[in-house]
Amino acid sequence: MEAFWTRFNPSFVDAYLKIKRGDLGEIRYINTDFSFLINNPSGRMTDMALGGGSLLDMGVYTLFFTYAILGKPEKTLASSLFFEIGADQQTAVILQYKNAQAILQSNFMSHSNMSPTISGTEGRITLNPMWYEAKGYSLIKNSRKTDYHLPTKGKGFTYEIEECHKCITKNQIESELWSHQNSLDLIEIVDQVRLQTGLTYDADQK
Repeated sequence: MEAFWTRFNPSFVDAYLKIKRGDLGEIRYINTDFSFLINNPSGRMTDMALGGGSLLDMGVYTLFFTYAILGKPEKTLASSLFFEIGADQQTAVILQYKNAQAILQSNFMSHSNMSPTISGTEGRITLNPMWYEAKGYSLIKNSRKTDYHLPTKGKGFTYEIEECHKCITKNQIESELWSHQNSLDLIEIVDQVRLQTGLTYDADQK
């Protein structure tokens, strides 16, 4: 099972269920980012031999977040700024859907709120920072704000571990929450972003 542990986070799961049952109406806009400052661009996070750069290290989470809610986009627009070593230091993405847009960013050059918002025709949800390990979220609907507090066990990795154990016990080869096809769809979106930005690795030539 691919390690998008946020998919199993209680806050994400609860917010996701509200979105899918239509509590927000039709989703029109998603905004999410994953950014923090690194003062020395060296080591694993920018090592091109290890898939370094903000997109593959952090941007994949913002793409996962949008894909989980809206599915595959109809069009992808992306642009990056690069370190001299070739790794992207900052990448911005617009995902275009028939009736919605998502604006995403990953960034090694500055800090950000890391508190994404999903906006629909009847309300919006904002996950608490840092959203990938959220311990709660807010729902604003009919001019009323409701806060949901969902503390996690430890940092939050536990929930994907439990899901994996459940699948093994039931002899399932994949999770219903994050399937093999989900992983394939997501990497296709990532590849589209790389194509747009010109981000390449030595392995691409093999």
